[in-house]
Amino acid sequence: MEPIASGRFAPASRAFALRGTVAALMGIGLLTSVSVRAQDAGASQDANQANGSNVVVVSGQRQAAQSAQTIKKNADQVLDSIVADDIGKFPDKNVAEILARVTGVQVLRGAGEASTVVVRGLGGAKTLFNGREMFTAASRSLALADVPVSMLQRVDVYKSQGADMVEGGTAGTIDVRTFRPFDFKGSQVAINARAENRDKAGKTDPQVGGLWSNRWKTDIGEVGLLGGLSYQRGRYSDEVAWAGQPATYQANGQTVQGADGNGRVMTTGDRKRLALNFAAQWRPNRDMQFYAEGFGTKIDHDAQSVFFVGGFPVNSPTSTIKTITENGKNYLDSISNPSDTSLVLSSTQARRDWSKGSQLALGGTWDATPTIRLSTEAVRTVSTYRQENPILDSIYTAPHAVVGGTRDGGGYVDYPGTDLTDPSKWTMIALYDNHNHANGASNDWRGDVTWTPENDGLLKELSGGLRWAQRDASYAHELGNYRPATITGQNPGSVPGLSCLSPETHGNYGLNQYYAACYKFLLDNTSVVRQAILGTPNGLPDDPLSLYTDRETSQAIYGKAKLGFDAFGVPIDATAGVRVVNTKQSVNGNSRSGTGPVTPVSVSTSNTDVLPSLNVRANFRNDLVGRVVYGKAIERAAFGDYNPGVVLGSVTTTNGNPPGGAGGNPNLKPQEARNLDVSLEWYFSKDGSLTGTAFQHDFKNFIRHKTTTETINGQAYLMDRPYNTDTAKLYGFEAAYQQFFSFLPGWLSGLGMQANFTYMNGGMTEPDGTRNTFPGMSKRAYNLVGLYERGPWSARLAYNWRDKFVDTYNYRGLGLNLVVDPIKTLDASISYKITDNLTATLDGSNLLDQEYHDYHGTPLLPRDVRRYDRVVGFALRWKH
Repeated sequence: MEPIASGRFAPASRAFALRGTVAALMGIGLLTSVSVRAQDAGASQDANQANGSNVVVVSGQRQAAQSAQTIKKNADQVLDSIVADDIGKFPDKNVAEILARVTGVQVLRGAGEASTVVVRGLGGAKTLFNGREMFTAASRSLALADVPVSMLQRVDVYKSQGADMVEGGTAGTIDVRTFRPFDFKGSQVAINARAENRDKAGKTDPQVGGLWSNRWKTDIGEVGLLGGLSYQRGRYSDEVAWAGQPATYQANGQTVQGADGNGRVMTTGDRKRLALNFAAQWRPNRDMQFYAEGFGTKIDHDAQSVFFVGGFPVNSPTSTIKTITENGKNYLDSISNPSDTSLVLSSTQARRDWSKGSQLALGGTWDATPTIRLSTEAVRTVSTYRQENPILDSIYTAPHAVVGGTRDGGGYVDYPGTDLTDPSKWTMIALYDNHNHANGASNDWRGDVTWTPENDGLLKELSGGLRWAQRDASYAHELGNYRPATITGQNPGSVPGLSCLSPETHGNYGLNQYYAACYKFLLDNTSVVRQAILGTPNGLPDDPLSLYTDRETSQAIYGKAKLGFDAFGVPIDATAGVRVVNTKQSVNGNSRSGTGPVTPVSVSTSNTDVLPSLNVRANFRNDLVGRVVYGKAIERAAFGDYNPGVVLGSVTTTNGNPPGGAGGNPNLKPQEARNLDVSLEWYFSKDGSLTGTAFQHDFKNFIRHKTTTETINGQAYLMDRPYNTDTAKLYGFEAAYQQFFSFLPGWLSGLGMQANFTYMNGGMTEPDGTRNTFPGMSKRAYNLVGLYERGPWSARLAYNWRDKFVDTYNYRGLGLNLVVDPIKTLDASISYKITDNLTATLDGSNLLDQEYHDYHGTPLLPRDVRRYDRVVGFALRWKH
């Protein structure tokens, strides 16, 4: 339950909570955070008495940095925040890109934007929206890129859990916060208009957003209303030059390792996002406040990934093969053949994604007595996702010259003297008729009570609460997606409107352009394509074996005590709490054994978790804080992993091995993490700090897919499904520095700097018994951000670097790890305040045109070279 910025808490509790730092929190309406529940209680009362209003909005990089620093200093948890420079003004375009600046957070880009987010090297972070659980369809988390930055007040990244926080994130919790009308002194209007150009897509698209807010004193008390609207369009282009998985073959009397084919993946898309939010607040008197808050988003996204596969005649006696020798092994350098009939395939994978989500929250607080605050909140969340994903494969069968191999760290392939753009030379061979749909909905209620003693003793505050939540999730995909052509010999030119060309390839990787089925036609006229190669316009039904429905009901109770005392003359603030959560699962799916009938199956389970937490903060000086934070956290499996349905192979075998099987596992326990953080934080000025944190996470019941023997109805099967496996451990340290150099003379006084560094190590046991670091985890990462703000000018230059990491161990069973080279990005922006109300901003991202490069164990066996759009935007922001 989110607190409201009003109340009549005792002066003793104010002294404990404020510590002389509330002013900065008030500056941008930060008094509504779950993380600063104790701090805000007295702060808002003092502010209201002082000036008759709740908060005053301030702006600028310095104030944003100061506010974020104050939040970090006063939080019970290990926490980092990024705060808006001004209304609708964040340093990046979406939440995922914002998080790339946070200590210990790493992101990956793709499909035109930053998307995948890991905290301290691990995925699965819990996502909250204004302190509430938020998700996309049947996923556990919210697609963070779907939240427009024009609506954001700030983003909080918790590295540790508190008893009063919604459970669910072993790696961390990301809380996206939006504005409320009482966050402003009075009327507020802000409009943002931005044009964004992407170089590889060659497109310029609009992004517009607006916010209106006001508050009034009426006969029924103070009333506030806020509304926000955002529209974004983004047309993008990602390109990949890939090399096939390594094969071993003989050439020139030598054993050679290298790809037996290379190719392309050219991805383009057109994404449109429409989002709105609203908030209403009512304070009938100084003791009560009520609110209604809502958020909705709709995304329409058409995209294509055009695959090209070019085979190499590695075993042909007419091929010329050159090799590179390293450490006694021979690797393919180049191959050529004047007349080859190896596979040449073009595959247009079209996608039409549609999603819609909404959340409505109603709540309020009541200061029942000078020492007791009651609060409650009810939330309804609904999210729906649909995808159509037809894939049309065509092949080129005429003899052709071919050259290929490894070049500039990637795979290249070319076809001298051969025109691969003529659709009449291609033959359609198969349609993958894919579709899927997912739904999610939840009802959520919580109630909290806080008691603050009147006397200033050891006990500063007692709080507790209840939460009940019911979550429904469902998913299904198509039955038998592969549909080989029954009408053979059809070329794409026989279907008017189907023949297009692939996007052009950049870089020195050979083939520039080739025939590709038109993805828009494929999406809009799938039945026509079916008729042309299958003889029927009909699509496929849902596969009952893919279907699951899951109802998850959780009931939680928590208690928390805040203590304050001196130890050897050092003021100590301590918070001890425990959260007890009971989770019931009721899951339905379908099973089949061999060629037998499909049989419904239902499983119900129950699990109780006890989650203690302890946070101790030592205020060595007003500017020097040390803290020790310990807590237990859980992370529930993906809903699909609980699917009780299994598919069992025939018991008739010819090789003496048990038959195979696959399915979900309704008996999965939540992953557990016992987390310890120890930090020392020096706040040497209002906007200057130097902090360091050492951390260790011990994991239990880690969820992994593996194959093991199970006995089902008396028969042994080699089952592939998720299991709770071995323990895992993560440890490391973080360091962060921030300062504005106001002491420098003249224009130099506008300079500022932010820098952070993270080191991580540890790992887990793989199903084969080997111990590996976590997939996707870079051991080292850092950010360097240069800031400038003076007069009407402000600027930001941000450099992000992360070390190489292993994407996948034993990739595709080859015995080789898929390794990703270090990733570095450079983003920049510069703003000029034309008037007090109008600001112009020029920004750019991916300015280094960074390539993503991965390889099979050694750079001599590359897989992908990926290149993304360089983006330049120009924005005008008006507020009044």
